[in-house]
Amino acid sequence: MGKVIVVVRIMPIDETVDVDNLISRIKTNLPEKIELASVKVEPFVYGVNIINALFAMPDEEGYPAKLEEYLKEFKEVGEIDISRISRI
Repeated sequence: MGKVIVVVRIMPIDETVDVDNLISRIKTNLPEKIELASVKVEPFVYGVNIINALFAMPDEEGYPAKLEEYLKEFKEVGEIDISRISRI
């Protein structure tokens, strides 16, 4: 079975969120077989920084949904947008 890269845009609830701390906490307890491949923090609007992240996971049904459910557990996360899924 192959792997896929999932591109996720994570928007914090407001500008007070420490995105470096949030990224660290996301990395700490990822669901099994899901890896954080890379992260880029970019300014958005009104002082909010968004997180653009690449996650690597098995090319199996259910893994993107599992990742999305995991990310929604963080109270600092306002919005999640899975923008692309590509095989590697």
